[in-house]
Amino acid sequence: MTDSPTGALHAAAVCEVAWLGAGGRPGAAAAVPLVLDGVPAVALPYAYASLARLMGTATRVAVVLSDRRQAGSAWLPVVVHGRPRLVEDTDGTVFTEHLIHQELRKYPPARALADSPILRREHWWYLPRLIVTVEPDAVAEVAARQGGAVDGLLAVADSRDGLRVGSVAVGERSAGGVRVAALSEPAPGIGPAVALCHDFSAPDLERWTSWTAYGQVTGADGTELRVDAQDGTASLPPVPGLLARIRRQRQLARACRRGLAD
Repeated sequence: MTDSPTGALHAAAVCEVAWLGAGGRPGAAAAVPLVLDGVPAVALPYAYASLARLMGTATRVAVVLSDRRQAGSAWLPVVVHGRPRLVEDTDGTVFTEHLIHQELRKYPPARALADSPILRREHWWYLPRLIVTVEPDAVAEVAARQGGAVDGLLAVADSRDGLRVGSVAVGERSAGGVRVAALSEPAPGIGPAVALCHDFSAPDLERWTSWTAYGQVTGADGTELRVDAQDGTASLPPVPGLLARIRRQRQLARACRRGLAD
């Protein structure tokens, strides 16, 4: 395994970010992988300020490239472990100077908001970012996934390693439990855990949805996630009409302004 994941990060269209919170509980979310000063980064608009601060103040973070969809030829299935650093780029300078062109290339919805100086002035609220960088201290292989609801990421809090992650097939689901099967060995382990599945419309990424389940991995073989709480869905919503797109942009604008004001 190469010591530098930079090429794979540039080639990847999407990633999963897993983190270990201060209370020892893991979390996970899908994101657009970027590179800042040679290290993995995600840059979230202020509409997602609370999520960015959870990532940025975590004790451990893993950036996972397991979804090969829309990836370039340099893509590799890898997981980058490290400690996060949170940069509050409230005027958007760092994002505009160093990251915006990566996002425009990977995330087509951004082009309607920031693909020209005129659009950037009109949608000024989209440029300020909470940027979470990860200084790598370990890079490892991870199993590649098909994406969507059939497989996902499992992140497990481990008293020895801090945070273990792996790609899993997601089987039968119920309100109280989810069957998971590791796509490669070793399995992520047993303990407090979060499972994440996400899906998006290709190639436009206009619709992007995710499902998360929080709980405890049990069983000698770690095949059962006992669910305490779950959120979202991995099923894509219908294609939005014009009015729905306008409402969605207005909601994003209000949320970004609100996040900046807090």
